[in-house]
Amino acid sequence: MRRGVFGFLVLLFIAPYFFAALVAKFHFRLPQNFVELLQRSFLQSAFSAGLAIVLGVIGAAGLLRRSVKWEALAIAPAAVPSIAIVLGFMTFLPGLQGWLAIAFAHACVSSGLVAVVLARIIRTSLGGSLELAWTEGALRRDIWLRGVLPAIREDIVRLALTIFAASLTSFSIPLLLGGSKTASLEIAILQAIRLDNAWDIAAALSLFQMLLLLMLVFVLARNEAERVRHFESEIRVEIGRVLGNDLAFALLFFAPALILTSLLRSPAAGFLQIQTAGLFDRTEIIFQALGGSLLTATLSGAFTAFILLGFAFVYPNDRQRRFISAYLAPSVAITGFSTLAIGWRANPTFLLDVLRISIGSAMLFAPILWRLRFEQRLARLEGQIRVSETLGAPFTMTFLKVLLPQLQETLFWSAGLVSFWSWGDYAVGSISASSPMTLALIAKGLLESYRIEAASVLILVCLLLGASSYRLFLFGGARVAR
Repeated sequence: MRRGVFGFLVLLFIAPYFFAALVAKFHFRLPQNFVELLQRSFLQSAFSAGLAIVLGVIGAAGLLRRSVKWEALAIAPAAVPSIAIVLGFMTFLPGLQGWLAIAFAHACVSSGLVAVVLARIIRTSLGGSLELAWTEGALRRDIWLRGVLPAIREDIVRLALTIFAASLTSFSIPLLLGGSKTASLEIAILQAIRLDNAWDIAAALSLFQMLLLLMLVFVLARNEAERVRHFESEIRVEIGRVLGNDLAFALLFFAPALILTSLLRSPAAGFLQIQTAGLFDRTEIIFQALGGSLLTATLSGAFTAFILLGFAFVYPNDRQRRFISAYLAPSVAITGFSTLAIGWRANPTFLLDVLRISIGSAMLFAPILWRLRFEQRLARLEGQIRVSETLGAPFTMTFLKVLLPQLQETLFWSAGLVSFWSWGDYAVGSISASSPMTLALIAKGLLESYRIEAASVLILVCLLLGASSYRLFLFGGARVAR
């Protein structure tokens, strides 16, 4: 049974690529401008990764002088839906378009997370060494250049490759900030299908993208296997003051301030634009969008939790875990179009759109949640599983009595986080929905028509309702745990 469940999960994640190949009749053709497209994509991704790392290292210097409570500020841009950062750029940098805008947006999203990761590594693994260097009279510049940066070089490379891979297959940000020239493989796949009906090109690009990601994952896995970390005591406050920098800490405020200011800049003008657009006169559209957002967010969270629960049930071995991790950044375009197979050739309906968006979002978010928290949580329970197997308990009993009770909190947290993201996500819906049937899709349409203030009101509503949805999942998890 466990093998059958794992086989189903494998087929679920491979199905979008098989669907594209099937529609293309297994003919694969690269576009004529493939080299130029690849150059732009690599340039955008490399610049995104490089800028995120530079800002992340500077931000880490700022975090070293503050308590861990401030890490939430740095992580905030990566935790909210990407439509929020897009709104900030379209509000304050309306003339910035193309690969440069995409790269800056990706860096704003990722740099805070990089800063948190590096600051934690420096605190936990370099504390004693840095304290000794400072006691011996080393200068701050020498400690950073000769001590800190060489010690965390492998971590920086690993983070840079991860950001590069995510940027290379980015969809939401390039869709609105990409300008006239394609700067992402995902957008190229979207254009090939939607504009040219060239499924052979889409299938070839998606296959190339998947193979490229597999190569990057193997490099990351090899880098991780060779990395040996010696944990030391937490870095002391005095060393944090020496290595830290207040100006660097202030840099972490840029992206959160950009998002928050764009959301709250002019609500009155936003309501006026919504009225001008006629949305108040067609309240059925607003209520349908509210219902669509609520249903898709709830179902996306539930489907994601079931996928993660399936992986917990099969308890993947090392080879299977590598497969899951290899699904580093699933193709949004291919996944979105593959959901059209649900109710193939059927007349589009509201519930069918909800089902397509929910399943597609779960397939995209589940691998992220696996790497973000679920894999580590499952690894901590491995010893209990081995003890249970040694005592002769069948795995079904181990799963129900050992794994499931201890994974419930993580499952509900994962479902709540996906629910929050789904309130502001427009990626899958832009492809598979037959109408703007969520608030995020309406906000995306307002951004495309440069009704920025109106879009900011809807995006703020999405974030607030998404936060409420997240809290409800956590509350449900706490009640179930009792």
